[in-house]
Amino acid sequence: MPHLIPFVPSSRNRRETGEAYVFRDFEQSRILSIRQAVAKDPALYTFWLFAVVMGWTVLMSAGAGLHGQNGLAVNLSPHVAHFTIILGLFFYPLRLFWVPMLAYLVSFFYPFYQPFTNNVPWHMLPELTPSVVLVFLGLNLGSGLLLGMLYRVAFLIARPRMRAHAADLSLGLASYVLFAIVCAAQTLITLRYLQSLPPEAQLAFGFDAHYLELSMLRIFRGCAVVSGFLLVTVEFPRRNEGLPTAAVACLFVLQALLQARGFVLYPMIDAVVLGLLLVLALPIRITMFGVIGGVAGLAALTGAFLSDRPTLDPAEVTLERYSLIALAVLLVTMAVKSHTGHVLAQKDAAITKLDRARDFAGVGLFAVNRANGRFRLDDAAQRMLSLPPEGALDDLRRVLTTDDAAALMRAMMPGATPSRNLMLGATTGRALRGFVWSEAAPTGDPVAYGILLDVTEAEERETRLREALDELSNRQERQRQLFSIVSHELRTPASVMSILIDDVAESDDRLRLQRQMREAADQLLSVLADMRQTVNPEQNLPVKRVAYVPAELAESLRNALELTAREKGITVSLALGAGAAQGRIGDVVRLRQALTNLMRNAVIHSGGTTIRVSFTAAAPMVAGGPPVSQWQVEDDGIGIPPDQVERLFEPFERGSHDPRRSADGSGLGLFIARQSVEMLGGTLEFYAPARGGAGYMLRLPEPFAEPAEETPRPSLSPLAPDEGWSVVLAEDNALVADVTKARLERLRASVRVAPDGRAALAMIAEKQPDLVITDLFMPELDGDDLIRRLRQQGYTRPIIGLTAAVVGAEMERFHAAGANLVMQKPLDFKELMRLMREGFPESPTATATATQG
Repeated sequence: MPHLIPFVPSSRNRRETGEAYVFRDFEQSRILSIRQAVAKDPALYTFWLFAVVMGWTVLMSAGAGLHGQNGLAVNLSPHVAHFTIILGLFFYPLRLFWVPMLAYLVSFFYPFYQPFTNNVPWHMLPELTPSVVLVFLGLNLGSGLLLGMLYRVAFLIARPRMRAHAADLSLGLASYVLFAIVCAAQTLITLRYLQSLPPEAQLAFGFDAHYLELSMLRIFRGCAVVSGFLLVTVEFPRRNEGLPTAAVACLFVLQALLQARGFVLYPMIDAVVLGLLLVLALPIRITMFGVIGGVAGLAALTGAFLSDRPTLDPAEVTLERYSLIALAVLLVTMAVKSHTGHVLAQKDAAITKLDRARDFAGVGLFAVNRANGRFRLDDAAQRMLSLPPEGALDDLRRVLTTDDAAALMRAMMPGATPSRNLMLGATTGRALRGFVWSEAAPTGDPVAYGILLDVTEAEERETRLREALDELSNRQERQRQLFSIVSHELRTPASVMSILIDDVAESDDRLRLQRQMREAADQLLSVLADMRQTVNPEQNLPVKRVAYVPAELAESLRNALELTAREKGITVSLALGAGAAQGRIGDVVRLRQALTNLMRNAVIHSGGTTIRVSFTAAAPMVAGGPPVSQWQVEDDGIGIPPDQVERLFEPFERGSHDPRRSADGSGLGLFIARQSVEMLGGTLEFYAPARGGAGYMLRLPEPFAEPAEETPRPSLSPLAPDEGWSVVLAEDNALVADVTKARLERLRASVRVAPDGRAALAMIAEKQPDLVITDLFMPELDGDDLIRRLRQQGYTRPIIGLTAAVVGAEMERFHAAGANLVMQKPLDFKELMRLMREGFPESPTATATATQG
């Protein structure tokens, strides 16, 4: 549409920067908004157009007819409703231009028939022919259309070069000049035309020697009318300002009444002076509309600004001309005040938004007058320092730490270099960064100004980041230690096994070699188990609480380690207190692991002669909690140096300068013990026994066991391994497959080996075995995917998952796929034969599949 013109920022606007520019309100031209509103709802605005045009035409025509000569020639140079065609063309889209054209034609012919006149109505003049009417209509219509187009061009020029509000005001003032120029040309053409008419027609139309003077006065009044209408569109009153605006307009009606009673100096100048006073004293949105409307009403009532009677009094001529100049000054004053108020409002809005942004960002402002020892704070700084808006400088010092207060005072000294990064610690616990500079106030007092940034969160994040980096560094160091220990611990038994393999061909002592190879293998598997338990304790050893008897567990532990302890000259004794024979509910596997680690640690490292294991029933840790099982493991060895106690339960700690440093072990025994105990809600602490050596106290909350019948675990029907049985072994490692196959065949099994999961799937489809044993990680198809497909195809016989990995969730993957049992490599053949005879655990997945089938 012609009225929708894209905004093109000028080079001036592109150079604007800073917070005043960023936070300035996004403006839109009020004139442009009206043009868009007219295009959107033309019916509503057409109603108001006709109302304003006809009201204005009737009032002004009545004022001219009752208080002047009402000559046709002067009153049509230009027409009283000339603004209709001008502003109509400017505001209406071209497709709707017929609307203001129709309004103009109606208003154009109204003065010819209007009844409010002291002279003969125009339509009754015998000299008024249709051709004369058409000439006057054409001259007015032509100048109006030209002015409308010029206003459009002027607005197009102003918009890209000015802010929206300034462009609107500029058009209002420019319209004054353009109207004067074009209508002056129209008057000169009209003068030529009237001079060509017969003398009787000239006399009837009011054309005489004063025509040009009176027409020029009318032109300048018309300039004020068009300019005033455009200015009103910029500062239109809001709904809640309607009553004050009407009150301002009524003051001019009151002035007209006073003038009628003789209280008058010069009517037009009196009105302009009143308007200037109101514009300067009241808000511009109220006074601009009220003053322009009031002056129009006064003109209609008194004929001021409308009189077309010539005067021979030089003083009156001067006053009339001055009144028109004063009217132009009034319009300029309105425009200047509107522009000034708009700029100040924009700056105030920008400052308000900047304050809000600073408040959100935790930025505060302060000022300190060193001469009188006073400070001032904004809202944000008040919150940071917990101080009032204004106070004594000593109060500001007290809320800062001593060193930071001194640093701030130095930064505020006259002549000091501006401080750009002054870190301040407030007693409120906030961390602040200050930017301070000093300058002389207009009074000459030394004044320091500053900005406070609340960097508390940033400091906390930095602290957390440092802690995270330290933790990451520690983890990296632990990983380095883990790899180092894994390398050492795996290399030692592997080296021993390599030597023993070489001795097999040269030695006849097969029993000794077998025992030594078993010890090396057990050591290797023990290291791997420790690593696995350390990395993922919950997944690799799920918590499972069952009933047990402490006395039986203690006896079992002593029997398990007695032989090893005896070889080192150590005696293992038990001291079982009250409650040791009463059953308890606990995770006996983890408890056994923790106590075994403590006892083995004493056997290997203590260098003593006695290990004492004791049990005592203790009170609950918390009121209403379960009873506590308290275990103690003591030795009479070399003890632990006090400076090593804190590091005792750290992973990979293997002693310091004492004999422990050269001892075997992964450095994970005590760490795993405490980890297991804490996972069960208990505690494991070191203490120094009175007789010397090292002592550990283990406390676990464990309820008493109640006698109950055991529910048999669901299991598959047992197999008959002594009569021969079939196995499909899915293993991608050829060496492991050969060794495992050989052992299974010695157990009367018929074994088919598949190098990957897909091959195993084909073998089983060809002929189902009694048992499937599968590795997890294999080419083509992993073990869990193999199991899942077998269960989907209806295979319900036992499946064992094997894994050698020490990390991850391999057990869960196997169980989720439908394995009956998951075992770690190497395959425990004794456990396998027991399950063959007693039955494998049922797989929930296999059961569900069979049920669906």
